[in-house]
Amino acid sequence: MNTYKIPFETAGLYGKMFLDYLSEKEEIKPLFKYSPQLSSFDQIIENRSDFTDVSRQRLVTSLHEQYSKIEAYPKEQVDLLLEKDTYTIITGHQLNIFTGPLFFVYKIAATINLCKQLKEKHPDKNFIPVYWMATEDHDFEEIASFQLGGRKYTWEHPNPSGPVGRLSLDGIDKILDRIKDMPGLFVKAYSESENLTEATRKIVNALFKDYGLVCVDADHKTLKEPFKDIIKKELHEGVSFDKVSKTNAVIEAQGYKTQIFAREINLFYMDDGVRLRLEKTADGFQTVGGELTWSSAEIDNLVEESPEKFSPNVVLRPVLQEILLPNLAYLGGPAEVIYWLQLKEAFDAYNVHYPMVLPRGFCLVLDGHFSERWRKSGWPLEQLLQPKREIEEQILDSNNEVDTDIAAELEKIELAYSDILSKAKAITPNLEKHVDAEKVRMLKRVKHTQNKLRKEGKRKIQDDIERVLCIRECLLPNNAPQERIVNLMEFWPKNVDFIPELIGELDPLSFNLNVMVGD
Repeated sequence: MNTYKIPFETAGLYGKMFLDYLSEKEEIKPLFKYSPQLSSFDQIIENRSDFTDVSRQRLVTSLHEQYSKIEAYPKEQVDLLLEKDTYTIITGHQLNIFTGPLFFVYKIAATINLCKQLKEKHPDKNFIPVYWMATEDHDFEEIASFQLGGRKYTWEHPNPSGPVGRLSLDGIDKILDRIKDMPGLFVKAYSESENLTEATRKIVNALFKDYGLVCVDADHKTLKEPFKDIIKKELHEGVSFDKVSKTNAVIEAQGYKTQIFAREINLFYMDDGVRLRLEKTADGFQTVGGELTWSSAEIDNLVEESPEKFSPNVVLRPVLQEILLPNLAYLGGPAEVIYWLQLKEAFDAYNVHYPMVLPRGFCLVLDGHFSERWRKSGWPLEQLLQPKREIEEQILDSNNEVDTDIAAELEKIELAYSDILSKAKAITPNLEKHVDAEKVRMLKRVKHTQNKLRKEGKRKIQDDIERVLCIRECLLPNNAPQERIVNLMEFWPKNVDFIPELIGELDPLSFNLNVMVGD
């Protein structure tokens, strides 16, 4: 496939704060530590040299245990994490069934791309791409559907409660049976796994193990051990609430919109079947609604004995990531990039390393007859990303057979009323307002007629308009980027090189929207 690069600013799909961060506007600089460019990694690597051997051993032991049910996993990559010159690049995502929308795959591809770049720049060091599995999220509806071939498939689970990673796979076989030519890796993963975490790890491993990708699941007692001190501070001192609230005020004062807000306690109590938000009470702590309660001493004892029962929300999850891994950078979508910028002060308050924040890979695909239609259309790809109305207007204006331009007629009307006004003023100045009012009324009626002309003109060339808009619809179905709607199975089974091509093209340091077009 041929790949065309459209700068983020030209694409018109991304918000102001996201773009201002990437261009390092002065007002954004206090919100991050490292400039989003390759040269910054020299300093980040130096700063991460303090990641301890104990932390590495804990991580590696846990990962081998997590991969115990997968025979062909990147064991060598995992073992490299024991070495002091090995670092990680992380992206994270929910456990969407069947990989969900395409950008889940794009995130990982861009993470692998960056690791390759860093290895070329620092051949004496190792860089491990990591997929952080959002196993503890409890929003089942967000992960339970995907679209393929214009149809929506939804997992009907008999009891979709608690952290999604622990859910059984009951009911998912109905989706497997509905899709013709279902790829074997999905059938095997969902048929031979105990829960969604295990199945997702198998799928991601099958897709990316050859590129050294390592999946990390923090829903593990051993991995929550180094998080205990922060859990206690969060419970008793409200550190992140204070810091994030102050940062949000600064961001909003500059006219930007924030993505997240901090609660007084940014933790959940988690157990099989439940993930319940924690809040303070006059006597200690409780889950929202009061179903479970603890005194201060009791909850501190619970933290010490069972840290795995405490789950961070979106504010504290990034902090946990940086505690557990020798990480250099995090890759996320526009909203993720912004909420990471909201967190720097909280990281500093907890004395946790704050990484470089980078945009994930962004890609739209035109294949099959759509790629041929685009070539015949002659339209630049960036212009196809415009609103539909603007495209329709441009097609109408460029059509030589349908003339809706009445500029010359309007000019004649202006001249006619100018002459009338001259005659009226010669008779009496009192007629000036009357003539001006009549002119305004006339121009309003002509404008209405012009709109009718353009409407009928578009109807006459509707086929020409539809030929262009159908290409746009492929790129932006229902006005949303294709990568947020379409599933991997739309392209990958037909193109065995699809994932290698993504890895080669999705450079998170280039700040481009990639459009891949079939030959």
